[in-house]
Amino acid sequence: MESAASPVERRTGSKNWIDYIQKDLPEHLDWWPYTLGAIPLTLFGLLVTTGLLLTFYYVPSPDQAYESVEQITHEVYLGWFVRGVHKFSVDLMILFLLFHVIRVFLTRAYRTPGELKWVSGSIVFFVTLGMGFTGYSLVYDNVSYWGMTVVTSMLGNLPVVGLPLMYLLRGGEEVSGGTLLRLYDLHTKLLPVLLGGLVLGHVIIVRLKGFAEVKGSRGFHPFYPEHTLVMGAIAVGLLVLIVDLVMIFPPTLGPPANTQEVASDVSPPWYFSAAYMWITLLPGPLSLWSLMGGAGLFVVYPFLDRVLLERGWPMPFVNVVVGVLAVLVFVALMVLDVRM
Repeated sequence: MESAASPVERRTGSKNWIDYIQKDLPEHLDWWPYTLGAIPLTLFGLLVTTGLLLTFYYVPSPDQAYESVEQITHEVYLGWFVRGVHKFSVDLMILFLLFHVIRVFLTRAYRTPGELKWVSGSIVFFVTLGMGFTGYSLVYDNVSYWGMTVVTSMLGNLPVVGLPLMYLLRGGEEVSGGTLLRLYDLHTKLLPVLLGGLVLGHVIIVRLKGFAEVKGSRGFHPFYPEHTLVMGAIAVGLLVLIVDLVMIFPPTLGPPANTQEVASDVSPPWYFSAAYMWITLLPGPLSLWSLMGGAGLFVVYPFLDRVLLERGWPMPFVNVVVGVLAVLVFVALMVLDVRM
């Protein structure tokens, strides 16, 4: 008697997991809005490569961190270029993750059986934000130092876990050399490994759960070589874009960290500016609770969608309204942050 077929074999006709992951892809994955998920993966590769090069010269010490960044920027051969590629890679990775989230949200591609895809992707997004914050802090100029102080203080106001989390990141009551070393370890060790594992898990979940059906997409094409060639062309285009951005806007460096003089502008990077303004405008507990509630709602939204749909809500229309309002509020808060 033959053994029962595995779930993979029943769905694909193959006993090999690799064959299943490399099965043919829907043709719509070559359409521009549907390549937004692969672009951050390419940028993550650039981040890892340039980050490794930067660690050869960066010294995670309060006495030498700023000097090492200055050396990378002004003395090391092509150091400014590598630093610029690293900076723009994380900026573009977060930007394209936002575009990807918007596209998935508006098309409701998280619907059953795609809930796990959305949840895993949400965690990838939040960990990427953590990578951005920790990397921003390592420059250790006056702006990043006081930005680090402001952000860790905001974390300290979180209910229940706030103070322990602030002490864990700072290594004490105040921002110090221990804080810099902990953020360096997070940025170069824990978070990259965690993010790499999460990205791999997300890709596997997407392949196992399958892609959402899209109207007008009827054909399929092989993962290799057709799809890989398209992704390769996109990767080359991204590299050209990043090189142009670095040449036009080379990385700069402000004055060194000064614990006695608060920087005139302590606004965090652009991807945190909306949250920063939200916390600035609203009372502390209300702003923090609302941000935490919004993040939690963001993660579980597919399940909320299902409940509301069963109660007769027109979810395609609801998502368009919610998505447009969220983008408008995000942009308005960013503009307000720039003008203040």
